[in-house]
Amino acid sequence: MRRFKWVFLLVGSLFFLSAPFAQNRLVLGGRAVIMVADAVYLFPGAGDRVLAVAGADQGLGSFLSAIDPGYGKKPSLDRNAGVETYASLKPDRVVLKSAMRKSLGPGLEALGIAQLYLNLETPEDYFIDIANLGRLFGMEERAEAVAGFYRQKLNWLRTLPKQGRAPRVLLVQASSGQEGTWDVPPASWMQTRLVEIAGGEAVWIKANPGSGWAAVNAEQIAAWNPDLILVVDYRRDSRIAARSLASVPALASTGAVKDGRVFGFAQDFYSWDQPDTRWVLGLEWICRVLWPETRFPGSMLDSAREFFAFMYSMGPEVFSKTIQSRLSGDFDR
Repeated sequence: MRRFKWVFLLVGSLFFLSAPFAQNRLVLGGRAVIMVADAVYLFPGAGDRVLAVAGADQGLGSFLSAIDPGYGKKPSLDRNAGVETYASLKPDRVVLKSAMRKSLGPGLEALGIAQLYLNLETPEDYFIDIANLGRLFGMEERAEAVAGFYRQKLNWLRTLPKQGRAPRVLLVQASSGQEGTWDVPPASWMQTRLVEIAGGEAVWIKANPGSGWAAVNAEQIAAWNPDLILVVDYRRDSRIAARSLASVPALASTGAVKDGRVFGFAQDFYSWDQPDTRWVLGLEWICRVLWPETRFPGSMLDSAREFFAFMYSMGPEVFSKTIQSRLSGDFDR
């Protein structure tokens, strides 16, 4: 079979196609691998090409084990594995988040291992990265269909009729550091973008112009006096963290606590706030929470069922067993 060698350099993504897709063997690695893996598995049959995946469980279980029958037989890599580990698997290509380029790129290149880097940080990144994956797999039509699904939902949610002023919203992560502190995301991250697209005022936006989560205490939260607080927890039911925050005496006078508007972010295997493929579900959930008087067609459960059917070919029975049974946080708000 004739072999082709193509080089593509596409807005933050580099990949080297040295063989037709049928011969490609992929390793999905690095930190934030769940985002990479879930994007790859949007393409039918892609899981058959995956040799190994770095640990893809944030604490609530592994989604890949539910959609890939062969997942349990694949090696699970350390998310901080070095290039030697990747080389030992003899992959045709390693797929990583773009943040891993600096640490792993030079070593993989030196060993002649092709790479594909995905940004997957904003809605705009998703359209670029999905297109790149479509080219990699030779499934451009599927990539266009996925992008179309996101665009339709995004446009619909952006243009929802909203009454009254924009609510002042705080999104925090339950901190694994000092007790009594929470973390807020940077201004440029998906979490902040989703709140803004939903029509909320992100009260923390000037407090974290950096590149990672930043700690805030109860006094700072009280000073912001948000109308609504969304609490993220990647390792357990987010309602536990939400109740803990709402019980802090220093926050009793905030509008969010007084009005009972402290919510645990919706989640299944993964929380819906992060730049995983589920971000569009997270956006709709935020819209429903921020604008409870808006008439939405169908329920959040209907939207989740539609999402997993289209994205992962998940039928009603499988959805009920795999996803619906795991829905947690204040999902039904």
